[in-house]
Amino acid sequence: MGGKRSRWKRILVVVSVLLGLLLVVLPGVLLLFEWRPEALMQTPVLGRGTPPDRPPATLFLLSWNIGYAGLSRDADFFMDGGEQVRPPDESRVRRNLSATVEYLDRNGADIVLLQEVDRDASRSFGVDQVAAVSKALPGHVYARAINFKVPWIPYPLLRPIGRVESGLVSFSRYPLTRAVRHQLPGSHAWPVRVFHLKRCLHELRLPAPDGRDWVILHLHLSAFDPGGALRRQQMDYLKELMLSLQKEGHHVIVGGDWNHALLGVDAGTFPHRAEVPDWFQQVPEGWTPAGWQWAGDESTPSLRATNQPYIKGENFVTVVDGFLVGPEIEIRSVRTTDLGFENSDHHPVHLEVGLTSVEQSVR
Repeated sequence: MGGKRSRWKRILVVVSVLLGLLLVVLPGVLLLFEWRPEALMQTPVLGRGTPPDRPPATLFLLSWNIGYAGLSRDADFFMDGGEQVRPPDESRVRRNLSATVEYLDRNGADIVLLQEVDRDASRSFGVDQVAAVSKALPGHVYARAINFKVPWIPYPLLRPIGRVESGLVSFSRYPLTRAVRHQLPGSHAWPVRVFHLKRCLHELRLPAPDGRDWVILHLHLSAFDPGGALRRQQMDYLKELMLSLQKEGHHVIVGGDWNHALLGVDAGTFPHRAEVPDWFQQVPEGWTPAGWQWAGDESTPSLRATNQPYIKGENFVTVVDGFLVGPEIEIRSVRTTDLGFENSDHHPVHLEVGLTSVEQSVR
């Protein structure tokens, strides 16, 4: 009997030592693997654009969060109250991606802003979505701004997310003179931040016909941020940057997934039977600078909640995707295409803008 107790004591000592070593070593391992992007990073511009005869006075833009081709209408998501961590199989990802690529091929714009595009991720079975989309837009140059890069996410324990490399991909029919990733302020507490997104803006520049630049700020702000503390920091940074660019004389357009309800849309704008999710938040009152205009389609929801598969009239839906344009830019048209959330939990938003004063001076 004494021998058995002695053996169990030795086992407990060994386990205690191993746990102690793990607690000592784990912080160092996490620090080693954490991706820490610089505040400003030049992003390579790939592909071949078509140099115009003269810089464009009109631009057609498209913004779409494609949900890593994994959040079709039959999907839910565990962080939003659902159960799914990954799509059921690779064929589902390829089906959604194929539909996305087909839409972009038919509806290609001068500037295409895509969010949640995976290049190498377990959740999308390693399918290179960047390559697939770039093939659909052969006349565009493109640049990537990564916002999610983790070698392995061990959560949830029984069905881990795994490795992730994903982010914003910005396409332009015209050659770009600048493509820079801006790291946004704010982060989750350690060690959660090791496994979380590093949110960013993607600044794109191309010449305008008046000797100044078109500047597009492509964004995807924080989601699942109850209380909006991270989003407030990100919105403050964005406002300071876009006003600085305006002061320099550029024509500024901000577009993407704001993860804020736009255009005065509130929790009851669209009928639904679900509870209002805790991530729902409107653009802060008084935040919009004087002379700037919101461009979005308030008649069509651009996002659906993923606490359950999509059933029209049941899921919570809202408008978080769209654009904000600076002074001297005329909004010609804006529309959200209702695809029934068939292949993504977001809908694409189209925008046409122009520099009227420049066009009149050319005539």
